[in-house]
Amino acid sequence: MFFADRLIFVPPRPSYDADHPALEMIPLDESGDSRPATFWYPPPDDRAPVLLWTHGNAEDLGNLEPLLRIFSEQGVGVLAIDYPGYGQSSGRATEDGCYEAISAALRHLTDTRDIGAERIVLVGQSVGGGPAVWLAEKRADLRGLVLISPFLSAFRVAMPVPLFPGDRFPNLKRMPNVTIPLLLFHGEKDEVISFSHGEKLFSLHPGPDKAFVPLPESGHNDLWSMEFDTVLTTMMDFTLLGKLPE
Repeated sequence: MFFADRLIFVPPRPSYDADHPALEMIPLDESGDSRPATFWYPPPDDRAPVLLWTHGNAEDLGNLEPLLRIFSEQGVGVLAIDYPGYGQSSGRATEDGCYEAISAALRHLTDTRDIGAERIVLVGQSVGGGPAVWLAEKRADLRGLVLISPFLSAFRVAMPVPLFPGDRFPNLKRMPNVTIPLLLFHGEKDEVISFSHGEKLFSLHPGPDKAFVPLPESGHNDLWSMEFDTVLTTMMDFTLLGKLPE
């Protein structure tokens, strides 16, 4: 309980510099004192969807850059954000800090970039599913939610029923209130977050606009290398066309 944040968040050494061409520092609040780091890849036109991406643990935007570029080449915009304490973002990683960061990213898209909420798809991988589900519960006007290897809650990764107070990212309590379309991927061989987390979280979404895509050959850290084509194609059908796999 006392060291939860240190266990949940493991920021790597920054993998990109402050002069990276895709880097944009956006204000966290009106004071502008704290500025989360984002990578911004503009959409091709003013009708294209935009992915708001929250990444997994032990990586930052520099590690994610090759993947973000591939997605941006599919006809969508991408805004990916580093949590406090990750990459060039200031501060210390906390649950509330992640919520503040994704809220700032959404404001930046809607207020500064003038991108309508109906064009924005949330993408959360692993721990990034926490802020994504949190925002999806609050914003029924968004285009959709994509979750990749999510957990029910942070403490439930280690134990089926948390024995201590102070659990983080209670996705299982929030998902029943999420009404935007859901696309969920989970590796059947996931050795970090049990496949059952994805199954249960999917069942908690009230539907009917939802799809669960099990990835038979994937674990937690090799998902993109093992199932890249499946995930990319399915995500693009969902994002561009609103199409869910049967």
